[in-house]
Amino acid sequence: MNKCILVVLKWLDDPNSVSQEERAKNRRKATCAYWTACAAYAATYDEAYAHAAYGAAHAAYASTASVATYWIKEYFKETGEDKDEYLKELEK
Repeated sequence: MNKCILVVLKWLDDPNSVSQEERAKNRRKATCAYWTACAAYAATYDEAYAHAAYGAAHAAYASTASVATYWIKEYFKETGEDKDEYLKELEK
C-alpha cells in the first residue's frame, strides 16, 4: 500500500484533514520514491513500477483536487491495486 497515495486520498476526502506541512512531507516522500523507481527501471527495465511511482508523485504534487483525482486514477490503473482497500485503510 502506497502511503503517499493514502495521504492524497485523505486530502481529497477532507482538505482540512491534511496540514500544509504534511502535504509538503508527502511531496518529498513521493519524489524520493519516484527517483528510486527511475533508478530501478534503469536497472531492471520495470517500466510499470516507474510509471506507478510517477503517478503517485504527480498526485502528491497536485495543487487542485481535479488534478490529484486524475493522477490517483492513473496510479490505480497502472498498478491494478484496489482503491477500495485504500479507502478502507483510511476509515481505520
